[in-house]
Amino acid sequence: MEPFDLFPFVSEVKSDLDKFFKLIMNAKRITLVAEPKLNQLLSLSFLEASFLDHGILYNRKLVEDVNSKIILEDNLHIFFNLTSLNDEIVKVIQSKEINIPLGQNKKNRVGKLDIVGFSACLALMIGGGRVNKLLPLILAGNWLRENLDFTYDPVFTVLRDTLRKKGEISVVSIAEVSELDLIELPGIDSIELNNLKNSWNKIDLEEQSIRLSEIVKPLLKSSIGVARLEELIWHRVITENWNSDLASQCSKAQRELRSSSQKLVSASRLVDEVIRTGVIS
Repeated sequence: MEPFDLFPFVSEVKSDLDKFFKLIMNAKRITLVAEPKLNQLLSLSFLEASFLDHGILYNRKLVEDVNSKIILEDNLHIFFNLTSLNDEIVKVIQSKEINIPLGQNKKNRVGKLDIVGFSACLALMIGGGRVNKLLPLILAGNWLRENLDFTYDPVFTVLRDTLRKKGEISVVSIAEVSELDLIELPGIDSIELNNLKNSWNKIDLEEQSIRLSEIVKPLLKSSIGVARLEELIWHRVITENWNSDLASQCSKAQRELRSSSQKLVSASRLVDEVIRTGVIS
């Protein structure tokens, strides 16, 4: 599955992807270095999945802080965070600014392809069944960015809509998700929400909208940005293999990483689980 066929807009960063692809395919061994932060761990997971499928020699190195002193071996190292290191054996995957043609007039909107999105596209170039299983998680990078707290994110939207059209994901309301993480939705009435979930398929669209809008009202006074709130209420991302939606998975995983007394151990287990199941938590 070629990323440029699936997501034509990433052709804008094709030269950057090609450089990383050539480095990886020519390397004798690769070290993937990440901190216990969800966006970095998912980025690493995409690449590690493709390496496993193609027998590329690598090792995983999780560190508390990439800017602390790290002993480098004599092979290619790939980081997923800004670092002062950048030479022949150290390369850093970073977010990339891109133009997204949207609307009937195909007017360009500027957005950023997060490190998860870039890593996923790179992994798609390498290919493999494990990578295809992880594909819905490409949305996690832009979801985790703060941009949605302030405004509409064109990159997140076009990634989501493309995956929906391809049948890779479904986009549903909060009432249609069986397992929700509601901790980050303060003020929502969980009892009323459960009542609505139980009757959702028995009522018409108008009543669905009215009842859901009533439940959402307290959230309008919260600090949640309007763009993110709309996604959390009406545009939950889920697949046929998930019981919990993407936002709930991310919320739970971040909370567990922050609270863990053994962050590196928890991070490594998370990567293993993502590669094995295609689910974050």
